[in-house]
Amino acid sequence: MATSSSAGGGGAAGGAPGLKTYFKTPEGRHKLQYEKTHSPSVLHYNHGAGGKTVSEMTVAYLKEKPVGQGSTPSTPSSGSGMRSAAARLLGTGNGSRTLSFAGNNGVSRAVSGSSRVGGGIGMSTSVSGSQAVVNYDGKGTYIIFNTADTLFISDLNSHDKDPVKSIHFSNSNPLCHAFDSEAKEGHDLIIGVWSGDVYSMSLRQQLQDPGKKPVASQHFINKEKDGTANSRCTCVAWVPERDGIFVVSNADGNLYVYDKSKDGNADWTFPTVKDQSQLMISHAKSNKSNPTARWHICQGAINAISFSPDGAYMATVGRDGYLRVFDFAKEQLIFGGKSYYGALLCCSWSADGKYLLSGGEDDLVQVWSMDDRKMVAWGEGHTSWVSSVAFDSYWSPPNSDEAVESVMYRFGSVGQDTQLLLWDLAMDEIAVPLRHPSSGSPTFSSGSPSAHWDSACPPPTGVLQPSPRMRDVPKLSPLVAHRVHADPLSGLEFTSESIVTICREGQIKIWARPVHSENSQRPNSSELLAGNAISKDKMITSPNKAGAASSSFKQPSSVLYS
Repeated sequence: MATSSSAGGGGAAGGAPGLKTYFKTPEGRHKLQYEKTHSPSVLHYNHGAGGKTVSEMTVAYLKEKPVGQGSTPSTPSSGSGMRSAAARLLGTGNGSRTLSFAGNNGVSRAVSGSSRVGGGIGMSTSVSGSQAVVNYDGKGTYIIFNTADTLFISDLNSHDKDPVKSIHFSNSNPLCHAFDSEAKEGHDLIIGVWSGDVYSMSLRQQLQDPGKKPVASQHFINKEKDGTANSRCTCVAWVPERDGIFVVSNADGNLYVYDKSKDGNADWTFPTVKDQSQLMISHAKSNKSNPTARWHICQGAINAISFSPDGAYMATVGRDGYLRVFDFAKEQLIFGGKSYYGALLCCSWSADGKYLLSGGEDDLVQVWSMDDRKMVAWGEGHTSWVSSVAFDSYWSPPNSDEAVESVMYRFGSVGQDTQLLLWDLAMDEIAVPLRHPSSGSPTFSSGSPSAHWDSACPPPTGVLQPSPRMRDVPKLSPLVAHRVHADPLSGLEFTSESIVTICREGQIKIWARPVHSENSQRPNSSELLAGNAISKDKMITSPNKAGAASSSFKQPSSVLYS
């Protein structure tokens, strides 16, 4: 049973009735720290016939500028001197004023300029050449999000509501984006647009330039040699541990592999896909071609891509309702499984690469095991489509008095029901049904997660499995259910200090984690486990073992991450 955040105090958040400014977990209160959005005056019309776009979110950790790199980017617009994106005054009124930044992203700096409503993105600013601006290198944490035909960049650690940078795309709406914090040089930000094209650029250069257009960007045109344009982008992702390699998925079931070091306008062509339902991987004939390969994965759109932390495996979910996991280097399907109903919309890996999450149109969250190559649990709690899932790699369970260590994870999900759900997954507490050859009915064991709902052995490599019977797979119940926005949610990110949510309309909320002093005042873990709230709300159950579920939960002593 989920803990409803409507119980208890807390003022209405954002002026919307029924929304609270905090929610509770066993660790303490997560408080609404601040909100971020865009000014309606900067929005343009939507390009194309696709209708309104959905805001997606990327959290970008921009590291300190490499030693020896000049402060001025080599871009066409840098001739007038070093100017920071922070100089774009975040309002729409006329006149001059001074804006002081004291966030955690870089040094404190004062910027003077004028802001006016006009063409393009809606404001134009001139900047005084202060020393702080000249030395600004953009180091810090940023939130990148899209709305209509504009990409916005906000400073996560600033309380300012408005973005510090806006990039306008004149021909096609940006739909998806990804940032590579480990990029050794050059471009680290990729953006997929409605036309199917992709842009790569340097985030630092965008922040340093006051213009409204992408600076020194590379344009990868997604059009075959015969001039045939491809369908819209649905997801972009950098490949971990493969510097400069990224993938782009499309609404036609194709996934393209790009190399950022190669020309984006080189001619390319791939064989015609005759059977849309079959996996087909083709490579470019020329080593100068970009993209370098095309994977036709499924019939219908690929809705999301996620790579394992080491880059060895790639997971995709699609319109056909299947999760697929590939060995990326070997270009081999490892396993796949189907949703209970409709399309899958999102997927995400655990930090150790052992488990996968998925969610979609069946309103459920699924947990998949790489060792078992199948679904090992499913969670019920949302009342509409699940749009984003993520493991909280910054969370660790409270200490336990027990000597035996067990593996425990926390993950979150958001959906079109406007809710954020948090879940705890203790692998040794899942009651896993075991089938015996002599009996048609399943028995249960609370032992190893390697026990399977259908067989003692994983399925063969490369097989797409149908969805198992729900009664044969352990069921999860959420730890917390909190209505965080008035509009349907589209994204979720965990940081070391906060939980970040975004709705389809582009409003972002930052929920601060409980502070240490608050944690120190709470009862210890044994006292928490004795409380009724925890025993009711924090449980991992199997639907066939309802009686023992609430009493069998125990906190592990540590969570194991590799």
